[in-house]
Amino acid sequence: MRELLLPKFNNNDEGCVLVGWTVDDGAAVSADAVVAEVETAKALEELVADADGVLHRLVEAGAHCAFGRPVGLLFDSRQERDDYLASPAAAAVTTAPEGEGQGEDHDGGPDPVLSDAARTLAQDHGIRTEQLRALGKRVVKASDVQRLIDQGLTDQGLTDQGAAAVAAGASAASEDAAVVRLSARQRAVAAVVSEAHRTIPAAFAAIAVDLTAFRAARGGAPYGLVELLVKAIAARHADFPLFFATPGADHTLTLAPAANVGVTVDVGTGLFIPVLKDAARRPIGDLTDDLMDFRVSALRQNFREDAFADEAITLSLHNEPDIILAAPIVHPGRTCVVTLCAERSEVALAEDGTPFTRPVTTVAVTYDHRYLNGRDAVRFLTAVKQDLETADAIARLAG
Repeated sequence: MRELLLPKFNNNDEGCVLVGWTVDDGAAVSADAVVAEVETAKALEELVADADGVLHRLVEAGAHCAFGRPVGLLFDSRQERDDYLASPAAAAVTTAPEGEGQGEDHDGGPDPVLSDAARTLAQDHGIRTEQLRALGKRVVKASDVQRLIDQGLTDQGLTDQGAAAVAAGASAASEDAAVVRLSARQRAVAAVVSEAHRTIPAAFAAIAVDLTAFRAARGGAPYGLVELLVKAIAARHADFPLFFATPGADHTLTLAPAANVGVTVDVGTGLFIPVLKDAARRPIGDLTDDLMDFRVSALRQNFREDAFADEAITLSLHNEPDIILAAPIVHPGRTCVVTLCAERSEVALAEDGTPFTRPVTTVAVTYDHRYLNGRDAVRFLTAVKQDLETADAIARLAG
């Protein structure tokens, strides 16, 4: 028998809500199979079995679960599970949701269980309990609340009569048009994006980077601009610690002990942000290998449990051809996100006025203006630019 433990999906939460099981109690599951969905304050995550076995659930959908605690058991056979169920040990285990209960039973049905992110959205936007109950869901996620917000079904927005009209209009429209439901992962993205736009006063700065020295210095070396930029960002950890910090309560920031750089990976299976740990100290070849492993894991959707942990700063890649500028959101829990755009050719003038072409790119930073100022952003970008444009700095970063 093995315990199915809830991994620590991020450092900002102590636990999460088990939104629902994807396999039946007592079903046989294989290693790496998704057995449940859980929602943290940031996103919807998948819980994966770490071995073959017969699943026995220890908690019900809607349970508030602590990271590192077992939510299920994996038995080698159904007989082993039956023997366990007949034992006194099984009788001592409760499957009731931990923390919050279901609430009182009203004419409209019992109160649903809300994830922490869903509860925050509902409170901030005046979503009433009866509106949540009307969804008909035992567990309400942030994406469910966001749909109500998008429809205008809030205390600040429509009356009950107006809300009913909106719902009726949406129902009528669905009869004439195809309706596509977002995937669970995209719904989680939607919730995070909405929360970021609602709570983070973002500002933006961009700088042009001449890639002539990079092209000359790289030669046939097995690394690319992404890896070099990761090294350049990480090298500025000591000089710009607030860019690597985690916002806290009462206008506080927790400084990161290491330059752990999260890098966006999207190979058509969804957006992932795995983390290159301690990027300042590690050889650039190791970062190249990790990035390749991340892409393979994204294709197979089988990242290690710790792949997303301890992120201090984010690098968002928008380096597809002809992308000259991008301003992604700052994720809750971060103070900024750095962007790399596509390489392009630019016409410039030599000192004698002779025109020539040079390779350039744009590096940008979107930042939370509550913690970082425009001058800080410009200084940070200028420092990164100098490292990417100077042969000696490139050699140091790549060495």
